[in-house]
Amino acid sequence: MFVYLLAGAFIAVISVLLLRAYRSDRSISTLLVGVGLIAAASFYTAFTRTMIVYKPIMVLHIALTLYSWYGVFLYLLKRRLDPYAILSPLGTVLLFFGVAYYFRER
Repeated sequence: MFVYLLAGAFIAVISVLLLRAYRSDRSISTLLVGVGLIAAASFYTAFTRTMIVYKPIMVLHIALTLYSWYGVFLYLLKRRLDPYAILSPLGTVLLFFGVAYYFRER
């Protein structure tokens, strides 16, 4: 129950930041990029549960997912886009699929 309340509060804070970013310059591109970044970081967060099979990759993925959320907040607060922060969890996702492919049953 507490996790759902925490996730709801997190989404509310992000929504307020996104609304504030849109109202400051009335740019639809800012809004769309912000929504896309939030969707990407949410995907990385949801994918973490799948990685529980490979613990070291999962720990690295959690750290890079937090770094990705830092990139989202950096964009929403200061309008600075850090592509390394946003795309870094893709490396662990690709590593996860690579390890799963290598160790599959033949």
